[in-house]
Amino acid sequence: MKVLHISTATGWRGGEQQAAYLITELQQLNVACMLLCPQDSEIQKRASCPQVFTFRKKGSLNFSLAGQIKKICIANQISLIHTHDSHAHTAAFISAWLFGNKTPVIISRRVDFAVSGNFFSGMKYNHPCIKKIICVSAAIQKLTAPAISDKSKLSVVHSGIDKNKFNLQQIKNKLRSEFNLSNDSLLVGNVSALADHKDLFTFIAAAEKINAAMPEVRFFLIGEGPERAALQAEVKNKKLEQVLFFTGFRKDVAEILPELDIFLMTSKTEGLGTTLLDAFAAKVAVVATNAGGISEIVQDGFTGLISDVGDAENLSRQVIKLIENKELKNRLTDNAFKFVDGFTYSTTAKKTLQIYKEVLGENN
Repeated sequence: MKVLHISTATGWRGGEQQAAYLITELQQLNVACMLLCPQDSEIQKRASCPQVFTFRKKGSLNFSLAGQIKKICIANQISLIHTHDSHAHTAAFISAWLFGNKTPVIISRRVDFAVSGNFFSGMKYNHPCIKKIICVSAAIQKLTAPAISDKSKLSVVHSGIDKNKFNLQQIKNKLRSEFNLSNDSLLVGNVSALADHKDLFTFIAAAEKINAAMPEVRFFLIGEGPERAALQAEVKNKKLEQVLFFTGFRKDVAEILPELDIFLMTSKTEGLGTTLLDAFAAKVAVVATNAGGISEIVQDGFTGLISDVGDAENLSRQVIKLIENKELKNRLTDNAFKFVDGFTYSTTAKKTLQIYKEVLGENN
């Protein structure tokens, strides 16, 4: 079996990490993987793939990329195409529709919003070349289903993580040292792109309320993105510059995440929320909003605490509750640490391989 994975993102976010994990683990399962991605993209640099093809990034309708896909499939006798983002899906669809590529296509869908109702999207999702649509959560499957004529094409495979990347025996105080905080400072943080759908203004609003009740708590937004300037202005406006810090993009998340006492996710849309799985594995207590597929992993009162989207008041109360109730906090983190064993990238790869075999008729 030869699978061509297509990713069109130049940066590095959750979807690219999941694609890289999948490629690595599939190769351990004797699947020959090839990767097609933008030249000098982060996934080109980070993914462990023996054969990588590149292209120059253009707009969403990249006809030269569609032609390149067909040529790669023919030259390398590709069994399946697996696309990992919307533009990759579009290019694979055009390769079949306009260039006559016969290679079956599997798409991964991670986004927490419905498929557009326009004619092109309808064609793109229902073309005969599309054999399976892998959704990262049941919530995403439910959102996607109305646009799909053949519902049997929909499957759910949750994202997975590398639980072993966190060294919980030797937690370093890098954040505390870097930002001149005492070792007993309480830290509440979020690891994500600083983007609109993460609703980090609600994080800041919750931080303001927590700070009023517990001035000793410090807050971290770990990541980079287009909302940074506006978020920093909001922090300044609320006079929180001495208690809420921006770290920028970090390559040492596996080292600094376990430092947090509480992970506060305020997203208003979220496919699944794999950073929450990372928090579980790092034994960090979680408070999160009930967005997208989050409730499939953050089980209220068992693996974390859940609040309505945008409810800074309740989110702040839940954070304070965990700070004050160490027994509850420890119980949630212990439950979450065990729960995350079902969400390894190895499990994700095995379930994905079963879908590949189903499409190719190899299950028997």
